[in-house]
Amino acid sequence: MLKWMKNYYIGDGVKNPTRVRARITAGKCVPDIYIVTLSDNPGNILEILPAVTLVQRGARAICPLIIGMAKGKDEVVEQVYKETGDFKIKEYLKNR
Repeated sequence: MLKWMKNYYIGDGVKNPTRVRARITAGKCVPDIYIVTLSDNPGNILEILPAVTLVQRGARAICPLIIGMAKGKDEVVEQVYKETGDFKIKEYLKNR
């Protein structure tokens, strides 16, 4: 079962986010959509993974808390930088 942050980030490029989330949760293929999670590695800020990875049951089972979804890899980083002028992505997403 996938865990989603209550007020997760939705990129501007994601059309019909409710349907996209339902498809991801059901293990369906959602091309060109990426999920965002906080990284367990202290050297990394985020993990940005293609949603199609979650078609595999094993990947869904070990997936950490999802804090966002976006169309394309760079959408999350660009949005945070545009709004804050910095790359403190963890703090931005946690305090939204």
